[in-house]
Amino acid sequence: MSAPLKIKPLAESVVNKIAAGEIIVAPVNALKEMMENSIDAGATAIDILIKEGGLKILQITDNGSGIDKSDLPILCQRFTTSKLKTFEDLSSIQTYGFRGEALASISHIARVTVTTKTKNEACAWRVSYSAGKMIGEPKPIAGRDGTIILVEDLFYNVQSRLRSLRSPGDEFAKILDCVGRYAINSKNVGFSCKKFGESQFALTVRYDADVRERVQAVFGRGTASNLIELKVPEIEGLGASASGQVSTLNFINKKSISPIFFINNRLVTCDPLRRALYQTYSSHLAKGNRPFIYLNVTIRPELVDVNVHPTKREVRFLHDEEIIEQIASQLGDVLSNCDTSRSFKTTSIFTQKPVSIRENLGKPHSQLINNIPVTPLGNKVKRQENKLVRIDASQTKITNYLRSAEYTENTEQSTPYKQSYEDDSIQSSCRASEGRQHQGSWIADTPSRRASKTSTYTVSRKTRVEVNLASVNMLRKEVDSSMNKDLTNIFANLTYIGLADEQRRLACIQHDLRLFLVDYGSICSELFYQVGLTDFANFGKIFLINEDESAGSQEEGLSVGSLLQEVVSSRGGSSTELIRPLWDMREMLEEYFSIELYGGDTHVENTKIKSLPLLIKGYIPPLSKLPHFLYRLLTKIDWSDEMKCLQGILKQIALLYVPEMIEQIDPEDSSIKEEERIRYLTDTENMEKILEETIFPCIKKRLLAPRDLMGNVVEVANLPGLYRIFERC
Repeated sequence: MSAPLKIKPLAESVVNKIAAGEIIVAPVNALKEMMENSIDAGATAIDILIKEGGLKILQITDNGSGIDKSDLPILCQRFTTSKLKTFEDLSSIQTYGFRGEALASISHIARVTVTTKTKNEACAWRVSYSAGKMIGEPKPIAGRDGTIILVEDLFYNVQSRLRSLRSPGDEFAKILDCVGRYAINSKNVGFSCKKFGESQFALTVRYDADVRERVQAVFGRGTASNLIELKVPEIEGLGASASGQVSTLNFINKKSISPIFFINNRLVTCDPLRRALYQTYSSHLAKGNRPFIYLNVTIRPELVDVNVHPTKREVRFLHDEEIIEQIASQLGDVLSNCDTSRSFKTTSIFTQKPVSIRENLGKPHSQLINNIPVTPLGNKVKRQENKLVRIDASQTKITNYLRSAEYTENTEQSTPYKQSYEDDSIQSSCRASEGRQHQGSWIADTPSRRASKTSTYTVSRKTRVEVNLASVNMLRKEVDSSMNKDLTNIFANLTYIGLADEQRRLACIQHDLRLFLVDYGSICSELFYQVGLTDFANFGKIFLINEDESAGSQEEGLSVGSLLQEVVSSRGGSSTELIRPLWDMREMLEEYFSIELYGGDTHVENTKIKSLPLLIKGYIPPLSKLPHFLYRLLTKIDWSDEMKCLQGILKQIALLYVPEMIEQIDPEDSSIKEEERIRYLTDTENMEKILEETIFPCIKKRLLAPRDLMGNVVEVANLPGLYRIFERC
């Protein structure tokens, strides 16, 4: 049996390292202690510099009261402090520090240099410390009022602690979080924090910022804009009160932010208080949402024990259950008052997991089993009701098999119709009133009149022309380079919902679990421009027929002069002068754009327009816009530059094809004439049909959405978000 071991006192160096290891467990603990000393010294500006997560360099600069030169020899000795004299003073302590162990502990596990100056001294003094002792004598240097503490090579002599730390990035994140929490609570104190060698600050807070501005600087605008004040007046008989900021029920945050609790201005963790407040929020927020809570609780000092934990992160106070119950009750009242209404803000387009555009255009959603979204759990499949897609964009509707009554195919003149537009030239013969000369004005065709006309399509065999113009290829490359993949994916997998506002040209579409409001006017302008680029010099033709009902005769082509007369007369000038460049460019217009002109050989004023380009089958552009189309063609095109000329003509054709705005009226209004009411209902019905059967299917197949279109697409609802709201009802 071996002899019992002798009990011996530990060496002083071992005792000091053990004590330091209890207080300074990570760089953030060292910073916290020094930052509290700066606040106790009355600083209004605290600047922090970090290198390698605080392990190489941890420097804090303040403009506080400074340290007297006479106090420097014992500055880093254990249990030396200016804030506590007797044990009874703990019952009324109002400062952060009180034990005199922070700098002593740091000096035993790091190399510490202090530079300080008080207002009464003519210069600053610099001195270094090791193992709690001052190295040499303080040296006079130039400096400002306040203190600079430089900590280098933290844990250089405690390798086990050094290996247990996380990466420098993780340690810096902890430091930033700690600084941010003190910045929120410390009134009239400015903070800044940055990495060594970087010019930009990771965090800056002005000294005169209010609480909400401080929250915004630390946690962002989204958090600060959804805050409401929580104030608990002094609880009678308990000597406690509280004030702070908590998130409203509109705040949506999946990433949990641990509550910020200060008790008597001391940053602490208080699990009972956290559980009580989270329990109060649970009856108002959807499952999975995490609130933001900042609370400063003031309790009479004699009721609080601050000397519980080495790092002072925990405190004990009397009447804790009653105080916590009062705070939770007050929070419940505040949330109940703001739960009477909710606001839902629109968001910009964002797809968290964008799908490959090239591989997945028009394909069903990947997480579908029998059209039901699922999440695998082991060998079982769990049905997620809040992610059910109500409509699958890839499914064909029965209406797609119904032939439109507006158009009839001329089978006698046509060859069998083929889906390949590359080899077939599709021509449309459209009866349109050129405009009878009626009291000197041109009468434009209305949408309702056009709907009553009949159009016949003939398919003529034509070899596709390959265009190798450098200007056209460059324009196509511009479209490709400006494409936004997320937005293009939304359009490629959309489901058309309906027409929302025919006057402002707004429609609703669905993609995946989200509902969008889109400006189909802007989208159509981009769509038809891209169709024009793709099918350049390979358009079908829309033949224009002048129908004179009074004479009962028909004539091919519409007079360009007559079409321009009304537009030109309102602006002054002669239409004959404008027609000349159009006639001179007739061969190019017909070859590239299927705009056929004739009749101006002898007199240019006799020029007639015989055909327009057919961009997509089943849709005739609004012919009431034809006069303005010709006028812009003659006044807005730079005919001297090839690329500008071709691009300008394509954009004008696209504008011609954009659906008209339909002036909104109330069909139930008895003061509106019956003719106007019928015209409005007919035009709206026709527009709805064109959008659903022709335009939006073409958007799905052919549109490469540029970044400029993002402002014309707004998310108005998403299924998971609505599910979170209704599951609480």
